[in-house]
Amino acid sequence: MMFDLHRLRLLRELKHRGTLAAVAAALSYAPSSVSQQLSQLEAEVGVRLLEPVGRRVRLTERAEILVAHTEAVLERLERVEAEIAASLTDLTGTLRIASFQTAALALVPAALGLLRDLHPRLRVHVTHREPEKALPTLHARDFDLVLAEEYPGNPNPGRPDSNRKTCSTTLCASRCRSRPADRTPKVRWRRCTHWRTTPG
Repeated sequence: MMFDLHRLRLLRELKHRGTLAAVAAALSYAPSSVSQQLSQLEAEVGVRLLEPVGRRVRLTERAEILVAHTEAVLERLERVEAEIAASLTDLTGTLRIASFQTAALALVPAALGLLRDLHPRLRVHVTHREPEKALPTLHARDFDLVLAEEYPGNPNPGRPDSNRKTCSTTLCASRCRSRPADRTPKVRWRRCTHWRTTPG
């Protein structure tokens, strides 16, 4: 039995984003298109995947099982992509970073300066976003890396399934575990340059 990977991704997105409208907005689809694709996935699988709850829908137990396996498949595909990328002489693609303002001013410019010199073909997109809003989006793959702050009495709202790297006594970076570590370049925080940012 073969399932359509694109439709599996949509089901996974619904799991993490909560509503059909949120999935449609994130992927630039019409809500009716998302609903139709998920109905076709139900037909492929042969079991009910969604059940109505008021004006919304939620995943059935079988849908949760399917999403768990979809996560594993996507992780494997990302590892394949990372291994292929690692075999190349230079890093390419886009690294999406979410950062709160202090880190964006203190850390990000130096990192981007080094990345520009070491990997000129790598695009880096930095978004200003507070940790409490950015960290939950790691698992939805809106970002590859989140810079967050944590101090005694105020732990950051990171997910238990994210990896954390401490950059200093007050700053840390969080990365979704499903993303291979070698896809995020290792950086020493020196040198300054200019960078493009997007308001959160």
